[in-house]
Amino acid sequence: MGRNDSAGNLPCQDALLADDWDYWDRHGVRDFKTEPWHWDTPPKPGARTTSGSRKAAMIMPVPPQPMCPKETRVSVSYGLGLSHDDQGRDIVRLKSSAVSHDVPYGDHFSVEENIEMVREGDGVLVTKSFSADFVKRTFLRSMIESSIKNSQKDTCEKLMSVLQSYAEDMSPVNVGSPTSCTPRPRSSNSGIFGMIDDDESSMEDAVSIGDDGFESAEEDPVISAALAGTDDDMDGSLVSALPSIVDFLGDLGDTITSIAANTWVKQNAMKSVDLRCEVWEVQRRTTMFHEDWRAPFLPHDGQKQARWVDSRFHKHPWLLAKTSVSAAAAVPPLEPPPAMREKGEWTVSPDGVADKDGWQYSTDFHRTGSKWGAKSTIGLCRKRRWECSFVRQPCLPNPRVVKMQMWELQRRTTIFQSDWRAPFLPHDALRQRWRWVDLDFNIHPWSHSDPSTFSSAEKPPIQAPDGWEAEGWVVAEPTGTCDPARWQYSTDFNRSGNRWGSNSTGMSCRRRLWSCIFTERCRLKL
Repeated sequence: MGRNDSAGNLPCQDALLADDWDYWDRHGVRDFKTEPWHWDTPPKPGARTTSGSRKAAMIMPVPPQPMCPKETRVSVSYGLGLSHDDQGRDIVRLKSSAVSHDVPYGDHFSVEENIEMVREGDGVLVTKSFSADFVKRTFLRSMIESSIKNSQKDTCEKLMSVLQSYAEDMSPVNVGSPTSCTPRPRSSNSGIFGMIDDDESSMEDAVSIGDDGFESAEEDPVISAALAGTDDDMDGSLVSALPSIVDFLGDLGDTITSIAANTWVKQNAMKSVDLRCEVWEVQRRTTMFHEDWRAPFLPHDGQKQARWVDSRFHKHPWLLAKTSVSAAAAVPPLEPPPAMREKGEWTVSPDGVADKDGWQYSTDFHRTGSKWGAKSTIGLCRKRRWECSFVRQPCLPNPRVVKMQMWELQRRTTIFQSDWRAPFLPHDALRQRWRWVDLDFNIHPWSHSDPSTFSSAEKPPIQAPDGWEAEGWVVAEPTGTCDPARWQYSTDFNRSGNRWGSNSTGMSCRRRLWSCIFTERCRLKL
């Protein structure tokens, strides 16, 4: 395989750039149709970067579910990126956004998926992830999230099966180099994800998959993976290694690493593996005639008010600080996974057309890249990407200490009763006012994946990533007045602290602050 001069020369190129869709065939789809590729940077021999997008439509069978049809129309938008990182490593990024049109509330959400392949030493680091992105509120959100999560195991098996079949069709070119390979002729120029037009050399992504459970997956001959915690947007990460894919993607050796929003590491102790993290900084100004750029401040900005977000404009899962604190930070105030330390400083890494400071401008926080440009003339919003590399530490001379705080929220039926319990009104669920929330009244990134289980927990349902050790949760003293049990009362779950007091008369809601100290430990298995 060796080092290539262009991103388009990755060893998996021929299998990715293909004419049909083996991956989707395994899902039993029919009437598969694609639109032509739209290239921001067309694939050319010797080109160091390639980026493009494409849309596809199909009819896909639906697993038996209540109120669901047997089949559904599915629209998928694909994004492809081939490039090098700041260390000169080859990177393939495949993103997809799928919408099911005929399932209940199908227009309320999309399934966002991502697969990334990075050349790491003599091998390739493969990371896959998924998330559910809700564009409208629905009381069935938790049920939809659970259904999506449960379907990922089958999707993963199909993807791994396709990768395995292509790995088996590779043969070494240079006998002296076990990592050099080329595809053998195939009966049809089929690809992993089902891909391109006859006259173009490019690729089309399929559903990238992952999982966000807290239990670890068992290793088997096909997949060696781990499942880590999830954030409130059900982000998941899964890294898989195939025994015979060594010749296909490169010699993975003993190094298998998955580090994303949620962390799991399994690596050769003699080999150092770097983690590259990216985060978006977003800002808004009052009007187009002002230059008072600051963290988004409008009510509908939601999680963007934290200033530091992921590619979907959701609060970055490594961001544990309160929104007001993170919004004032000049550089990303992220807490990396345990035993990971910054290898260098955070730097601005422009993504596409940007001004001299790396900013891109638009009228709103659109997720479509074509709506962003380098001119600020009419832009009310702007964004820029930051990147930083992290390295795994074999020991921790100065372990980090993080103080975690959460609110416990309760509501009673009427002001004349004392049946305090977890919030139960319909609008409580729509506003995500669960019994346990962070200081901004959002679901904490370390919370268990199913918010419906929060109501029965007597202490904060937090499961920190491996490597964080808790001292134990205790009731803390909040800012302002409180009763002897440290409850504060209000007419509703208001974020403003001055609307809470110690008198319960005439109040239907109450809150109590819990606190816990987490210490970083170097206990990740090598």
